[in-house]
Amino acid sequence: MEKENKKIRFVNRIRINPLRKMWDRFWYVLGYFGPGNSLRVFANRVRGVDIGKNVFIDAFVHIDTVVPKMIEIEDNVKLSIGVKIFAHNSVFQDIDPKRPIILSPVKIKKRAQIAPNAIILEGVTIGEGSIIGTSAVVNKDIPAGYIAAGIPAKPIKKCKDAIENLFG
Repeated sequence: MEKENKKIRFVNRIRINPLRKMWDRFWYVLGYFGPGNSLRVFANRVRGVDIGKNVFIDAFVHIDTVVPKMIEIEDNVKLSIGVKIFAHNSVFQDIDPKRPIILSPVKIKKRAQIAPNAIILEGVTIGEGSIIGTSAVVNKDIPAGYIAAGIPAKPIKKCKDAIENLFG
């Protein structure tokens, strides 16, 4: 898999105007609970998530509330129920206020499938045509055309090989 230019930023604070926060929260709720895929996709686009064509976002999908503009979802991607996508990590600042918040973009490439309750962490790229298994925690890039599963998620098989095994 080719290395992508990832922009990792460290910030001490993220300021969000209170009115903007209310606006974003309204659209977040529609994107999370909204009845129907079209509304969920639309609401997340309004929040700033870069979403391609023919994307399916199931109910209860959490897409980062702090920096949704750092998330790109390409064409024909499927996000199953309960998926969580984060482009920031503030855990180190929660432990020690002198530490920075980490911001890093997430990219889910064309035709990727994310199974229920998977978690995609900051700075990750999911390769084209890859499948992420149920409840996997993805903290590193997954190459194109692979099935990845586990905690942490690791590529376990090429999708092509899995299809051949299933359908002969």
